[in-house]
Amino acid sequence: MQAAGLKMGHQPLRRIGVMGGMFDPVHNGHVAVAVAALQALTLDALRLIPCHLPNHRGPAAASVQERLDMLRLAALDDARLIVDDRECLRPRVSYTVETLESLRAECTSAVLVLIVGSDAFAGFTGWHRWQDIFTLANVLVVSRPGVSLELPASLRVEMQQRQVASAEKLCAQPQGGILLLNTLQWDISSTQVREELRLHSGARTLVPAAVANYIRAHGLYAQD
Repeated sequence: MQAAGLKMGHQPLRRIGVMGGMFDPVHNGHVAVAVAALQALTLDALRLIPCHLPNHRGPAAASVQERLDMLRLAALDDARLIVDDRECLRPRVSYTVETLESLRAECTSAVLVLIVGSDAFAGFTGWHRWQDIFTLANVLVVSRPGVSLELPASLRVEMQQRQVASAEKLCAQPQGGILLLNTLQWDISSTQVREELRLHSGARTLVPAAVANYIRAHGLYAQD
């Protein structure tokens, strides 16, 4: 018997991924994570949501409009990638839980999957209302090569209760599950990309070609 609420009119629920970050700039590592999530979970859409004002770090090097522009360029090759500017429109610090609440209000019956890197997930207990996130979305934890998943005790308890073994099991529920994805080979961060762009013009190969052209045209991340 199908669990209540998992299908509407005998049609599978839409699967919507949610991937946030500063995207300063969006780089090939971000694209690799997005593609891996789309394939692993057979997502109908993946919302890329750049943060305007972060809680745990300083402001972005590029403006919010420049980061949106670059993200839209990076998303052009796949119609399932949707750039969502809801956090950019907030005049205050952005919290993931509030973004998920707004998405859940819009997509009441969808399967929502928050996509985070393993390093970010290790600090999950420092996120605003972190436990409420599991009442709003599933979580896909994407590992980075060489990064071991060392979790605080409270998050280990959540893992023991919520971890599932497959994408199908994760997407059999609208929210509340955790799945580890260990297939990613990219080990790159925006900080590294900005530094490489500042020092070496050849580092533009670390970002999508259209984004590299945008960075060059707008003189972003140039050496001081």
